[in-house]
Amino acid sequence: MVTRLVLGYLGAQIDLTIEDAPGADAALEFLSSHFTVDEVLGDADVSAFAEVRVTAGTGPQPGSPGRGAVEEVFVRESASEFFTIPARRVRDGDVEYIDCTKTGTRFVLDSRRGSVDVALGPDGAMDLVELLRDLVLKHHENNGAVVLHATAAVRDGRAVLIAGAKGAGKSTLLLELVEHHGYRIMSGDKTVLIERDGGALVVAGWPDYPHLGYHTIMKYPGLAEIAGLPADYRPPEASAFSPFGKVAVNPVGFRERFPGVPCGAELPVAALLSPAIGPGERTSVTPVASVAGPRIEELREVAESAFDGAHAAWHSFVPDRRGGHVVGRERILAALAAVPAWRVRGRGDLSGVALPDVLAGGGGA
Repeated sequence: MVTRLVLGYLGAQIDLTIEDAPGADAALEFLSSHFTVDEVLGDADVSAFAEVRVTAGTGPQPGSPGRGAVEEVFVRESASEFFTIPARRVRDGDVEYIDCTKTGTRFVLDSRRGSVDVALGPDGAMDLVELLRDLVLKHHENNGAVVLHATAAVRDGRAVLIAGAKGAGKSTLLLELVEHHGYRIMSGDKTVLIERDGGALVVAGWPDYPHLGYHTIMKYPGLAEIAGLPADYRPPEASAFSPFGKVAVNPVGFRERFPGVPCGAELPVAALLSPAIGPGERTSVTPVASVAGPRIEELREVAESAFDGAHAAWHSFVPDRRGGHVVGRERILAALAAVPAWRVRGRGDLSGVALPDVLAGGGGA
């Protein structure tokens, strides 16, 4: 059976055809928290920046296609083995062949034709997720979007961003706002900022796989069961407050436990939080001085890009054209730097903390 779909995010579209590839359903379910998925009827034209065709693979692909040398690459490399996708790449002119070595999934990316063929391995759902996310994020960055390493919570139609390095406590504060202060989850790892017509700054969430620390998981009833942790599980002491001690949590169960915003939401920003969560007696919430220069530099430190990093160039299907939008990205950072901001230190428990009005529900939030 052949199904033709259009996958959409913030106006960008991928023309997606799936033929007898059961693993694709799991990938689409994962992405549907933030990507629209609509069936295309007949031969209707789709205004898409890429065409992706998915069929069922049968496991590891034989031989080395193309005429180029074999290169070891990563579709994704993570502190967690669960998320890491090692691969081998061969280039032949405008075509790149990428074999995911864990699952046998093969990507064939033809930049001249603007098409990608996927032979999806039996356990390759996350391979397809990573491909589609990477294509879409790079496309938006080429059109001026800024990506922050930030979670995002929403209340009363406005977003609170929680930005920081890995292990800073972004997920901890996100779940505290949702559990105790009436917020909904917009994004659990990355937040995309764009400038709409007229210069309005809006943010959108991004589909991710929850990756939570042990102490965060144990704070919320039912979350340990969703994460599949046995009753006697204890993390190594050295990694209890570290990215290396985190656990991948089933995203479907997580979404059922913690409410999220509707797919496609684009919202203004009410506030920005900068966490440094860890052992401590209490949680403190202190305002950040409204000085534009230092604020912008702090935001640069938590900005990220799908084009940057040791393994970002695992394919060249989407060329890096960010240079054409430097001025626009600076406007976005300046607008975000003008938003009220607070530093959060200590345990990260917000259940008994007096929050500023803009966070607690006053001040128009």
